[in-house]
Amino acid sequence: MTAGYLAAPWGQLHYRYAGAEPPADRLAGGRPLLVMLHQSPLSSRRYRFVLDRLAAFCVPVAVDTPGYGESAPPTGEWDVDRYADVAWFVADALGARRPWLFGRATGAVFALHAAARQPGRAAGVVLHGVPVYTEAERAARLADFAPPYPLSGDGEHLGWIWRRVRGEYPLAGPGLVTEIVRDYLNAGQDFASSYRAIWRHDLAGSADRAGPVDLLLGGSADRIGYMHERAVAAVPHRRAHVLPGATDFVAEQDPEVFAGTLADTIDQPRGTAQG
Repeated sequence: MTAGYLAAPWGQLHYRYAGAEPPADRLAGGRPLLVMLHQSPLSSRRYRFVLDRLAAFCVPVAVDTPGYGESAPPTGEWDVDRYADVAWFVADALGARRPWLFGRATGAVFALHAAARQPGRAAGVVLHGVPVYTEAERAARLADFAPPYPLSGDGEHLGWIWRRVRGEYPLAGPGLVTEIVRDYLNAGQDFASSYRAIWRHDLAGSADRAGPVDLLLGGSADRIGYMHERAVAAVPHRRAHVLPGATDFVAEQDPEVFAGTLADTIDQPRGTAQG
């Protein structure tokens, strides 16, 4: 795995890719670019164990959302339009006219809306765990779900983050929780700016304009697995699949299965992928 930066209008954009050869050079070989967007408030580190496997059939580039991971924070509060356009900025910077788009959770909303912002440009779209909220759920989350945490002289804010992560991801072991705490710290005290963007966003409008996505992926042990059927009903798609036993972090906990599932979609002509 190698990391790099792109100079974006709002600041440095950090990304990870497989191998030492730059993505733009590998694209010359004819494989499609796969722009990967992560869930919030985490980072592209969540894909580091799967990038080499994905590189067998595409050119995967896992991006740190602005304000998360190692990417510079945006100026002011961004809406989903601006987060979605990050995918096209990456594609343009690397010289990919028709990339594949992948997103997990918050990143799934951004990937779907990116496809809606430039209809027909994406070679395909894969969404992993689409957060489909009711109006009441959206209002409740905007009210008090992810408040900024205060800094504490005795380090109690570190305990607050640890307890929040354990509450959000009860199946995560202490090693993974430690890594997620690192992502929270990188995101800063107000770690929920991208959350607020999707809670205010019209997901149905994105789904109507994006065209059918190629794969809606869920996991039976996913924290938001209960939303998978909502996504199946709300988002036009060509294929939906649930991975048995998969958690939010299947890309790093079982990278072979994750990569194989994407290969069944990305590395096949449309209409030949197996259910």
